Amino acid sequence: MVFVSFCFRAQNRVNPSDENYRAAKFRGEELRVTREEIVVGLDIGTTKVCTVIGQGIAATGAPGEETGQINVIGVGVVPSRGIKKGVVIDVEDTIAAIRDSVERAAHMAGVQVEGAVVGVTGDHVQSSNRRGTVTAASPQNAITRFDVERVLQAAALEIPRDREIIHSLPRDFIVDGHVGVKRPIGMTGQRLEVETHVVTGKASFLQNTVKCVEQAGLNVEALVLEPIATAEAVTTADEREMGVILIDIGGGTSDVAVFVDGSIVDSSVLPVGGNHVTRDIAIGLRTPFEIAERLKIDRGAATRDLIPHGEALEVLMAGSGERLRIPRALLGEIIEARMSELFELSREAMHTAGVRKRLAGGVILSGGGALLPGALDLCSDVFQMPVRLGLPNEISGWSDQVANPQFATGVGLCRFALAQRYAPGNQSAIPAIASSEGRRIWGAIAPGPLSQAAPPETVPDPTSETPLSPDAEQNNGTRPDAEAAPQAKISVANAEATAGDGNATAPDAPATAPTLNRRDNFLRREETAPPASSPASQNGAAPSFWQKIWVKFRELIGFEAP
Repeated sequence: MVFVSFCFRAQNRVNPSDENYRAAKFRGEELRVTREEIVVGLDIGTTKVCTVIGQGIAATGAPGEETGQINVIGVGVVPSRGIKKGVVIDVEDTIAAIRDSVERAAHMAGVQVEGAVVGVTGDHVQSSNRRGTVTAASPQNAITRFDVERVLQAAALEIPRDREIIHSLPRDFIVDGHVGVKRPIGMTGQRLEVETHVVTGKASFLQNTVKCVEQAGLNVEALVLEPIATAEAVTTADEREMGVILIDIGGGTSDVAVFVDGSIVDSSVLPVGGNHVTRDIAIGLRTPFEIAERLKIDRGAATRDLIPHGEALEVLMAGSGERLRIPRALLGEIIEARMSELFELSREAMHTAGVRKRLAGGVILSGGGALLPGALDLCSDVFQMPVRLGLPNEISGWSDQVANPQFATGVGLCRFALAQRYAPGNQSAIPAIASSEGRRIWGAIAPGPLSQAAPPETVPDPTSETPLSPDAEQNNGTRPDAEAAPQAKISVANAEATAGDGNATAPDAPATAPTLNRRDNFLRREETAPPASSPASQNGAAPSFWQKIWVKFRELIGFEAP
């Protein structure tokens, strides 16, 4: 029996007379009540597919709020098939593995699952720190939730067309030059800036992952970069404030995330993982891959100093089937060489971020590769920092099933969903690019070719401005507030039709005119605007002054001959 997922949500009523409710309304915020939800984290890795079903209190977005303990009610783990280095290489095998993993977790939890937060990784993932700037939309210069959404989108405007945004995580806000603002909503200011950490991925690779999850019977609530999710499970708020670097050693890749002052400053995916260590053993000792994996787990060590002098082991030779006796120190040398390379690449990522002297929290190792004996000591020697093993914290229920670095990403996906679902700017914190709506939102930022037709029900980009006629500008002289601003976009056809009296509607004009970018706006104006010589302008009514100006403008730019 295949379970299809479903999220249970218990909502509490809001008392309008409550002081916090009135204060939030005064600041222009939407008060989120405490609610307990069931969330699903789906970790699709190179070696395993892990589904974790957790239950916890969703954060309301209040300053300093923590999600608290997560009650793990279901876990499903199956060997991964069809994934290599975080990228789908076989759709059918990937779908089967996802379906099997979700079915096991749902059976343990006794629930049906409808949607999941999916972790993504791979060397196609790129990150950068960007800055966005907007002007407050409120006439009173009060910064609202809508302004935060606008500035986060403005920071991610210049994205190549073949990439999609996974995250736009705010690091710091700047209000009228005042830096270090963490929560600008409710403050007074004219200029709002933000420093964000933008993570993008190859659009085709992300869409293949989404397709596999959807064909397995699930809705993708969001795509989350795996090291960011893992940090939610294995790091504390104090460590992120002091500065810490997280290294999650997976099978095909290793994920690195650097945190300073409570915010992420750098993230990267290294094309080196545990499978590379196994492959080195198989090639160096000329033994089958399965035997090499067992040797790594049972007899291997990340440093040869941990191997007693003179100890030997027998290795089954590939092809001939003969058993060869070799010193165990040789196995340690092979493993140490590859693990040293991994930690040196991670150290380079730290130097790239330029925060070497600000990582008082040291290094945290997570993932299956962190369980290799001697990995912590070798990492400490390379970084010259304190190193600890990252285990999922603040968990209950089936905690013994997930109290392992291998399950840190699955638990972190659940915690990240609870922490960010109702946070201000959550569309950018957890962009649902997996859903059709989310893809339309980011598609407006990274537009396609001009010949590409706009998809139906496209969500307009709040950062772009639709050209209006002068009369229409007079009729819309008041700037929209936080709630009305997204709906303030009117179609170009209606804008031109209201040029005469502000109320007339052009014949057969569409109700909405979704656009991809300003260039498409301009072309669509030419398609929808009635010609000056059309019956609409010869119905007996004299053209207005602004209609005459519009006709002259069309003649000047060459769209219509005089």
